[in-house]
Amino acid sequence: MNPEISVVIPLYNEERCLGANAAEVKAFLDARDSSWELILVNDGSRDRTLAIAARLAREDPRIRLISYGKNRGKGYAVRTGMLEARGRYRVFMDADLAVPVEYAGTCHDRLIQGAEVVIGSRHLPGACIQVPEEPLRQALGGIYRKMILAGFRLAVTDITCGLKGFSAEATVAIFSRSVIERWGYDAELLFLAQKLGYRVEEIPVQWFHSFDSAVHVVKDSIRSFAEMIEIYWRYARGRYRLPSMGGMEGSLPPK
Repeated sequence: MNPEISVVIPLYNEERCLGANAAEVKAFLDARDSSWELILVNDGSRDRTLAIAARLAREDPRIRLISYGKNRGKGYAVRTGMLEARGRYRVFMDADLAVPVEYAGTCHDRLIQGAEVVIGSRHLPGACIQVPEEPLRQALGGIYRKMILAGFRLAVTDITCGLKGFSAEATVAIFSRSVIERWGYDAELLFLAQKLGYRVEEIPVQWFHSFDSAVHVVKDSIRSFAEMIEIYWRYARGRYRLPSMGGMEGSLPPK
């Protein structure tokens, strides 16, 4: 029988935190009155991440491991896990628990109440950035956020927060169309959700920046801006197979 909720965690060189954080996620899910599965996606890690994830999967049949040798990018890992998931509701989050695991429960609750897409936000009233990023990352991230929100006319306050939840239907509709493999994947997911007519609900979260992040600030910022152009290019040429191809003004086609 399929689980109530799937939690997907992409992994790249997470040996320092994976064991303890996976145990925390598992304990949280066990405390909730819902069946669950935890999907660990090893995105070509070069450290002991694969060995740790394999041990976790052996110890608990509710933990599934997906692994491949070449590093493809976080977007690819998230998409792979979400489309392999079997849950009625599906949430992905970061291995370092930059957003504490209890907010995955908040996502799940909102989905149960009828939401189709729920995302964490660091910019809503009630949100709290407990550990901020370095100044350069903050500046580049702020520029990127403003460009994406203005360019794609997204009705959200945050784009790159690593916590997002979807109904099974929305998962298939959105992730089967997504193609961005690296850091621009968040913008693509939200753009596709809007164009497919899904209303995106936001929840305020606490957020703790991890200084062990695999992000290379300048290189990944340049790549993310290039991916923004790719998203627009694919949309303008009908490559996303959307049911309606209205303009960039944000009109939402019926589902």
